[in-house]
Amino acid sequence: MAAWGWQPALLLAWILLGTPIFGGSDVYPLLVLAGIYGIAVVGVSILAGLGGQITLGHAVFMAMGAYASALSTTRWGLSPVVGILLGITAALTLALLTSPILRLRGWYLAMATIAISFMLQEVIVNLKTFTGGNNGIFGIPPLSVGGLEVTGEPAYFALAWSIVLILLLLGRNITHSRFGRSLTAINKDADSAASVGINPARAKAVLWLVACVPAALAGSVFAHYSLFIAPSDFAFSTSLLLFAAVIVGGERSIFGGLFMVAALVAMSAYVTETFTIDLMEAVAMIVVYLLSPHGLAGIGRALIGRLCGTGRSHA
Repeated sequence: MAAWGWQPALLLAWILLGTPIFGGSDVYPLLVLAGIYGIAVVGVSILAGLGGQITLGHAVFMAMGAYASALSTTRWGLSPVVGILLGITAALTLALLTSPILRLRGWYLAMATIAISFMLQEVIVNLKTFTGGNNGIFGIPPLSVGGLEVTGEPAYFALAWSIVLILLLLGRNITHSRFGRSLTAINKDADSAASVGINPARAKAVLWLVACVPAALAGSVFAHYSLFIAPSDFAFSTSLLLFAAVIVGGERSIFGGLFMVAALVAMSAYVTETFTIDLMEAVAMIVVYLLSPHGLAGIGRALIGRLCGTGRSHA
C-alpha cells in the first residue's frame, strides 16, 4: 500500500465496501452514476491540473462514446467492446479536429469548448434518422466481454469505480512522467519552456487527446448501464458537473475531483424545486473558492501543514 499511497488505497476500499454499505439504498444508483462520471472527471482533472486548460464542454466526448456504443450494438450488430473502441476513435478524431482551439487561453478556451458542445448537440438532435433525435436510442444491450455480461447495479458500481482506480494510477504516472513535467513547465511559463526545446502547442494538443479518452469510455459505460441515451444526457449541465467537481475538489488533485463528483451526484437525491443541483454546484464553487483557490485539496494541504507545524504539506 505504501507504494500506492493513501488515495488509491482508499478508492480500493470504496470499491470493496461501497456496495455492502449503500447497496439497496436510494442513493446507490447515484453512486454508480458518480463512478461513470468519475471516469470522465479524471480526464478533465488532468487537463486542468497539468495543462491549465479549462473545458466546459467535455460531455461532448462522452456523447461520442455513448452514441458509438449505442449505434454499434443496436443498429450494426457489433459487440460492445467494438463499440467502445469506435467511441474512443470518434472522440480522438473530434479532439484532433478541434485542437486548434487550444491556441486560446483561460475563459476564451472555455467558451470555445461550450460552442463545440452546443454544435454537436444540435447535430445529434437534427440527425433524427441516425441518432433518434430528441427521442434518443432505446434497447442498448448491457456491456459484455467475451460472453461475460455486466448486469445489475453492483456489477456496474465495481466496474465503473475500478476503471476510475486504474485511470487514477495512470494519471499519477502521467503527472510524474517527462511529458507531465513538460506540461507543468508550460503551464508555469510557456516561453521559458519553449526556450529549452519543449513545443507548447504540440504538448497541449497531445494532452487534449489524452483527456478525451476517459470521457469517451465513460460515455460508453453510461450507454450500456442506462440502456437508453438521449442528447439531454450530454447537455451543458453534464459538462458543468464535471467542471464543478474538478474545480471544487482541486484542479491539481484527481482524487479531490473524484470525491466531489460522488458528493455532488449523491446530493442530487435531495434536490428540491428551489435547491437544485445547479445551485448546489454554484454554492460549492463560491464557498470553496473563497476559502482556497486550489479547492478542497488546497484546504486539506493547508490544514495538514498547520497540524504538522510546517505551514506546508507535501502529502
